[in-house]
Amino acid sequence: MPSSRRELGRDFARRIYGPRSLGCVLSALFIGTVALSTGHTSGWVWALMGLNALIWPTLAYWVNRASADPYAAERRSLLLDGLFAGLWVGQMGLNLLPSVLLLAMVAMNAVAAGGWALLRWTALLQAIGAGAVLAFTGLELAAHTTELQLLSCLPMLVLYPLSVGSASYRLAVQLAVHKRAFKLISTLDGMTNLLHQAAWLERLRVTWRECRSGQRVAILALLDIDDFKTINDSHGHLVGDAIIARLANLLRAGLGPEAVPGRYGGDEFCVILYDVSVSQAFDQLNDIRKRFGDWTDGAPPVAQASLSIGLVPYSRKYASERDWLQAADEALYRAKHSGKNRLWLQELPV
Repeated sequence: MPSSRRELGRDFARRIYGPRSLGCVLSALFIGTVALSTGHTSGWVWALMGLNALIWPTLAYWVNRASADPYAAERRSLLLDGLFAGLWVGQMGLNLLPSVLLLAMVAMNAVAAGGWALLRWTALLQAIGAGAVLAFTGLELAAHTTELQLLSCLPMLVLYPLSVGSASYRLAVQLAVHKRAFKLISTLDGMTNLLHQAAWLERLRVTWRECRSGQRVAILALLDIDDFKTINDSHGHLVGDAIIARLANLLRAGLGPEAVPGRYGGDEFCVILYDVSVSQAFDQLNDIRKRFGDWTDGAPPVAQASLSIGLVPYSRKYASERDWLQAADEALYRAKHSGKNRLWLQELPV
């Protein structure tokens, strides 16, 4: 079995351990009250009640954790909870409120843990357990609930749903955190941990709309590593990967928290800079270009790379984000064809 499934199963058993322990103790309170009221106070009843309240939750927890499939083992324990509930309902002679309360709380656990499929099996075992005890005791019924028995049910009515609700809330918070993490991971390029092309283009669309409405000021840049194929062919892909990682690190660290860098594809990168002047954006990206050109991997033969950049401020003349991106691509083309290792600032359209 994959270790991840086993760990999930152990976590499942851990989440159920607390509510099961509380539920067993609270159930013993009203089961004992009914037993005292009806005179069913034989020693074996009290012994079984003590085992069910104090030993069973911990025993189930450790057995399930040690199982090769803790999740399946815990589901079996939940079915046993249903059987035990039926046995105690029979022992109480179908005393109305305590019986309904016990069956309902166990059924709630079954639905929460395994949906309607587990509930059907739980209900069947509850019926079998209750029927077996009633048959053994000669169908002795005591459906009337006294005031004392009602009062003994109140802790279960109040505390157990709060316990289950608290566990469900913690699980919901944990799932929300994981969901946000997975959503973030799904937008990142695997090699550089920058936004991948689709996610970055979506950010560009949002940025264009914000600039269009006057909410933001932004500048767009496209960057391309010069002669990257030649570097790969001459020095190997590991060196090429190190160069790409170097550029990603420079973009992440050198543009401030408001910038949005991304990997546009292969050896091409993209950046959106917010709320900076053209001269500030020019200086930041030019500094990155120089620092990138000064870096080597340190292994002979020395591999060096340069960077060409096209820089374009937003203009209302761009009818869509595609027009803006096309202008940045043209600026990058000019940087490439004017000697490479350059930053080309595109003039704003008139």
